[in-house]
Amino acid sequence: MSPGDPFPAEAFKAYENGKHRRYELLFAVNGGAFAIAKIFADKDPAMVLRHLSLRDLSLGMILFTIVMVTDIFLFGQKMRSSYLPGAFGLQGKIVLVAIGVLICAGWWLVA
Repeated sequence: MSPGDPFPAEAFKAYENGKHRRYELLFAVNGGAFAIAKIFADKDPAMVLRHLSLRDLSLGMILFTIVMVTDIFLFGQKMRSSYLPGAFGLQGKIVLVAIGVLICAGWWLVA
């Protein structure tokens, strides 16, 4: 990349790595919670783990998803305003919000 590029190599790498780690955490935790819910809900739908109900797990995962989507959004905005003016545009925001809404809707249906 040349010095006048809108995406300096180091900033772009930091942006991609940070975004990847955050999305990976979002999907890993949601996937793990779903697996736990599936395994334990088949045995007793009222209780997933000791005193944790399936509804409690679902509401906790909705909250976690909202926090993670907010974190990813703020990270993207900070990178856009501070380092990469062309990064995290409208398409990225729409995809992020759509993913968050779909995950939350899925947990809401489980609750």
